[in-house]
Amino acid sequence: MPASSANLGPGFDCLALALNIRLNAKANWDDKKVKLRDFDSPLDWWRRCVLPHCKYTGSVATLEDDEGRPNLVAVAFTKAVLTGGPEYYLPEKLVIEMHSEIPVGQGLGSSAAAVVAGAAMAEVFRTGKLERQAAFATAVEIEGHADNAAAATFGGLQAALLFGRETRASNIKFSEGLRVALAVPKETLKVSTDATRRWLPESLKRTDAVSNQRALLTLLYGLRLGNKEAIRAGFEDRLHVPHRKGMIVGYDDIAKAAMEAGAYGVTISGAGGTMIALGEGDMKPVANAMAEAFSRHGMDATPMTPDIDTQGLTQL
Repeated sequence: MPASSANLGPGFDCLALALNIRLNAKANWDDKKVKLRDFDSPLDWWRRCVLPHCKYTGSVATLEDDEGRPNLVAVAFTKAVLTGGPEYYLPEKLVIEMHSEIPVGQGLGSSAAAVVAGAAMAEVFRTGKLERQAAFATAVEIEGHADNAAAATFGGLQAALLFGRETRASNIKFSEGLRVALAVPKETLKVSTDATRRWLPESLKRTDAVSNQRALLTLLYGLRLGNKEAIRAGFEDRLHVPHRKGMIVGYDDIAKAAMEAGAYGVTISGAGGTMIALGEGDMKPVANAMAEAFSRHGMDATPMTPDIDTQGLTQL
């Protein structure tokens, strides 16, 4: 499962780009199965049949807490398996190995990748094959961020569309010439995505709402053609960036450094604190410029230039 950068300016909660920073998961089980009704709760099953056999490394090394409460992988696995009904069998011994390079709590979709991983493993257990659409549906229900879940599941640039009550992922054309630069703070700058949502206004002025609609259309045009002018104009958001950028000390300086280094546009990745820039050609100077700007304001940041991930969820 790839990392993902959501929002991309005006694409709030509906647009995400998959990045080739991956979470890899491996699950094994034998033919012995149990029923959930034989346990006090899904948590009881997880503690007894799964937790003793879990190995998490990389950025998910601390995925389990001292209380043994189910993490997003556990919740997603159980939820997906139980779509077969309350009497559906669960594995008596589930062995999970998971390694992730996705920074946690930095606006790069780490939780969405974990949820998709759990749901995908459950679908293989339940049906014997990888059902990406089913894993996506479970991830949306649990994680709540359909944009990140879409990118993690299907790769590329994804729009989360709503048809009545059904959320669907739709691949959006993304110019092959565009490249990404990131500056990822070494410290988490926010408590949670939900916490930063409380900073956002409950309503927008009509002029701001119209501006954001126009900006999103301009951005999509720019991303499809790799048009520098359209990407720069399209990143002008009035909904969340003006309120979240205060979380990032030196935001304006970081954005200016990226543009001077050759970026077409720069904004907050997801809910932050990672900064993402788009452009063409070698993006290392842009990533380095953003990291250096972070350091001028007392924050260490890691420059990264990941490829766009076009695969999404895959089964080895």
